[in-house]
Amino acid sequence: MDDGKKLPGYVSLDEIGNGAPYVLRAGEGEHIAVRSSLRTLLTRKEDTAGNMGMTYCEGDTAPPTPPHFHHDTTEGVYVLSGVLRVWQDDRKGTRIVTDLHPGDYGLLPTGWAHSWAFAAPKTRFLAFYAPGGFEGTLHYLDPHGAPTAQQLSDTEKRFDVVWMPDYPLVHESEQTGA
Repeated sequence: MDDGKKLPGYVSLDEIGNGAPYVLRAGEGEHIAVRSSLRTLLTRKEDTAGNMGMTYCEGDTAPPTPPHFHHDTTEGVYVLSGVLRVWQDDRKGTRIVTDLHPGDYGLLPTGWAHSWAFAAPKTRFLAFYAPGGFEGTLHYLDPHGAPTAQQLSDTEKRFDVVWMPDYPLVHESEQTGA
């Protein structure tokens, strides 16, 4: 798997973080290729005594992430450019589909099934995780294709995530880049 070290601005958080203060300049961070997108770890649970994680995500129009939920993790997304489509479902009858535009923020609460997709070219957003930890799943994903059942299973054993690949969260007519 490409670990991103060839990408300009790659900085190993293991070398600068782990509870020490640090500054990342524009374009720096721990870059990870995921399908046709780039995810950059900005901070992790290891850097924040477990309190939060944060990633920068950029990509072109693409299919949605597999539906999932967290028992104890809340996610937030803040869109910088493009359009991010977000699906959320409380699994009790409330379903929300929203296109977020630059300057929009979306909260993905604990317990809610959710998924998101780059819904326009050159979409960029920040993702926040509290408490931290879920950001670690990026190291387990295949940069060349959709995650395999084994990769998803491996992340469930290590992180606060329950994948729901067969859950009818995303209807075919709502998909982008399919």
